[in-house]
Amino acid sequence: MNLRTILSFLLLLPCCITAQEKTRGVHFNAGIKAGFQAVTYNDPEFGIEGYIFDENNIQSNKIGYTISPFLRITRNSFYIQVESIFGITNHSFDFKDTEQNSDGVTARNSTTYTLKTYCMQVPLLFGYNFVDQKRFGMSVFTGPKTKFTFTAHDEQEFKHFKHAGMKEILKKRCYYWEIGLGVKIANVFFDFVYDAGLTDTSEYIITEENKKFKSSRRDNILSFSVGMIF
Repeated sequence: MNLRTILSFLLLLPCCITAQEKTRGVHFNAGIKAGFQAVTYNDPEFGIEGYIFDENNIQSNKIGYTISPFLRITRNSFYIQVESIFGITNHSFDFKDTEQNSDGVTARNSTTYTLKTYCMQVPLLFGYNFVDQKRFGMSVFTGPKTKFTFTAHDEQEFKHFKHAGMKEILKKRCYYWEIGLGVKIANVFFDFVYDAGLTDTSEYIITEENKKFKSSRRDNILSFSVGMIF
């Protein structure tokens, strides 16, 4: 199954549920949303031999994109929501050369590593509607999220490192804990989400000479999305 097939399935899923059901006070809703993601790092330990993070430029400066169908089951003011999020995430890392810094020499070219991944994110969310009116609503939600990275399709670029042919080996599965705030106006809603990384996303970095460097980092993700619920 290729990425185009997966994306087509995700886009068609909400269309399979065409009406809101009501059974013993339980409501079933489907919807779809799209948005943006930015990856951040708190106290990162990700490094490469001879290089450390540039503390003045530690955050990712690239934006990723998401699209997601979802199913929500609501009873009274509480709901459970399951999503299948197809995402393209972009990362940017800036490093300092420790040898050059110790000699007081500033590198002419910045040492950077950029990474683009394609992934599937599957959160299981538990929410509470603390404002629940006919035309307007607000909710908070939280729950675990699992991210599956399609490592065969990731795009990596290491610039101005002294090691040749570098490649980061990514973990295919990692875990997050999600918290968020949702605002609904009629059938349109806006979600603001923070995902805290619970597990490392990187295995190690390998060079052209088959030399391995241990790497350890956890991604935290800030997201904004807008969608429709039916």
